Amino acid sequence: MDPTQKQLLCDDALVADKRGFELMLNPALRAETPALQPEMPWEQASVSWPSVVCNEGGEHQMWYRADPGDGNGSLLCYATSRDGISWERPELGVVEFQGNKDNNIVARHLQGGVFVDSHDAPERRYKFIGEGQTEWGITSYYGGGARFRYFKEDLPTWNYLGVVGAHSPDGIRWTEYDEPVMPWYTDTQNVAFWDDRLQRYVAYVRWNEHLRVEDGKQVGSFDYRAIGRAEAKDFSAFPAPVKVHEPDFSRVEEEDQAGGGLYNTGAMKYPYAENVYLIFPSAYHHTSDTLDVHLATSRDGVDFTRWYEPFARLGTAGRFDARGLYVGPGMIAAGDEVYSYYAGVPRSHDDVETQAPGAIGRLRMRRDGFVAQDAGAEEGRLTTVPFQMPGGRLEVDMDASARGWLQVEILDATGHALWGYARAESDRLMFNDLAQTASWRGEPDLSALRGRKVRLRFSGQFARLYGFRFSGA
Repeated sequence: MDPTQKQLLCDDALVADKRGFELMLNPALRAETPALQPEMPWEQASVSWPSVVCNEGGEHQMWYRADPGDGNGSLLCYATSRDGISWERPELGVVEFQGNKDNNIVARHLQGGVFVDSHDAPERRYKFIGEGQTEWGITSYYGGGARFRYFKEDLPTWNYLGVVGAHSPDGIRWTEYDEPVMPWYTDTQNVAFWDDRLQRYVAYVRWNEHLRVEDGKQVGSFDYRAIGRAEAKDFSAFPAPVKVHEPDFSRVEEEDQAGGGLYNTGAMKYPYAENVYLIFPSAYHHTSDTLDVHLATSRDGVDFTRWYEPFARLGTAGRFDARGLYVGPGMIAAGDEVYSYYAGVPRSHDDVETQAPGAIGRLRMRRDGFVAQDAGAEEGRLTTVPFQMPGGRLEVDMDASARGWLQVEILDATGHALWGYARAESDRLMFNDLAQTASWRGEPDLSALRGRKVRLRFSGQFARLYGFRFSGA
């Protein structure tokens, strides 16, 4: 643990002991209006599958899937924004559509996720992972299960596309890899990124339970969707994935995911705190044939703890997102908030007859505020694991609103309060602040404690504690 980086208390990994503090999910807020909706001729059937890259101080970037509805496949399109709210479609002159290149299309038949790769050479700065038209694919031989409920007639095989990749110097001009980047099937928005902790590329893809790949063929049944993960030194050569997360059918909240399951992930290594991984799977509830968004957190990108209540709920009747939400990769920082983007659909999952194009929506979240350690009417105490004090000043991310408060003690490694930093000397922290400076009898400077092994003990009432960091060390 590096205490000079933001440490989120979104789980109990950094907690040695607590009483009166309980983990609490902070659901996202849906923006009232879409970020993008079908407006151009090449978008008439739908816009979906957004990926965003945050460029603080510059133009944010979005790639998304557009379907013109002409039977010639989908398109990868590009948009920019200064604020993450209003998006523009630049005329790029790259791909011809209906005899004209005055459009924002960057590729045909590529649909998936885009990320910036700071590890690779500048000519391959942008990476794409997804599904594309390729002769390589996986044939699923009928073995029963949910996949084949879509077809009224007997269907001996089902052909999936393969997982393909591409690279670009600017996110506009793309070069596809000659071969698929993973020996696997796909039918969702794949996600990949360079993990600076592992020094490897990591990819999150779809996993169909009870299907397996043998000699280039997918055999078995298909009972529900889960999440697979793979990692590689070479982006163009991922191995087959390993299942890392799936529905918990022992819980009443998950009982109706048989035949459904967990769709795409929007997976990321959260950029504004140390060693926090997030996924936003769409929970496909088979009985209602709709999908809302869940949140799961992890410290290593493998073992995830998921909340079983919606992180983003369906929109109200008549909205573009009334029947399904699918979060895409990437996140944009906007002051004390962060934005994620999702594909919203107004029709149920299996309703392929209704012509109702969806749109791309925006989720608003408190920066670093996905999950809180929450203290209510009973005064709570929370003690961290020990760490080496870096000095500087302690900044506390908290929301006590108008009623609550927090105090911070500094303890030695054995749990005894250090002289001058006990609760009696701790000044109360109040209100709502992402970085409120703690002090003891008015003094915030902790340079005298630099190098000591310490713990923090938070006490509070009617307050949400999100995290902490030491600045100015």
